[in-house]
Amino acid sequence: MTTTDTPRLTAALTVFQAWWEDYDSWDGAALYVDLETAKRHAARDYEGEEYGHFDDEDDEPRERPEFTWVEDHGSWHLHDHGKNTLVQISPTWIWRASTKHEIKQQDALAAAQAAERAARPQRPLAEELEAVFAERAATPTPAV
Repeated sequence: MTTTDTPRLTAALTVFQAWWEDYDSWDGAALYVDLETAKRHAARDYEGEEYGHFDDEDDEPRERPEFTWVEDHGSWHLHDHGKNTLVQISPTWIWRASTKHEIKQQDALAAAQAAERAARPQRPLAEELEAVFAERAATPTPAV
């Protein structure tokens, strides 16, 4: 392989990245191998940042978080008392060079997808756009 060759890649592992939007130095920003562990640690680290870590036996009663996780666009968002905290967990992939067998599989999949696209009836772009906008107009937008 020369320096100009780019190796084909295969996802070797999915990990879950916890992060807090617009908070670059949050201690909870980390990678996790499983989603449930990521959720538990991200919620605990957010709670410590926003509420403080208290020993329930020794400290006076305090406001408690009410956490829920909401999945949206492939990521999970931490909500506290129904409000988005901006803490989220997103899947990300660890990549490695593909084996020869995997490259053959990737090529076969790409060929099958190209054949499927070629078999679909073709419509002019204007017609496609009209159909998309008609479908959107028929589907009510949920209130936020």
